[in-house]
Amino acid sequence: MDTSIGGDFSVVENMEPTKTVKTTINLEEELWKKFSVKVIQEYGGRKKTDVFEALAEAFVNTPNKTITQALEDWIRQEEKRKRERK
Repeated sequence: MDTSIGGDFSVVENMEPTKTVKTTINLEEELWKKFSVKVIQEYGGRKKTDVFEALAEAFVNTPNKTITQALEDWIRQEEKRKRERK
């Protein structure tokens, strides 16, 4: 019996698999380029998804915070991780 579940999976800190969804968004090309450059300069090439995920989580999970506040929290966490790696 096949008990597999379709989709991509990632492992979070508590080591439980979480199902992820690959999606497409439409942005103006110039906005995407500016966003990409800024994220790469500030956080590295693999962080664009993290930024969008932080925005989505803020929108859904933190009704008392604005998206800006949640993104600022994420930025602070990333800066802390950078300092810890040095």
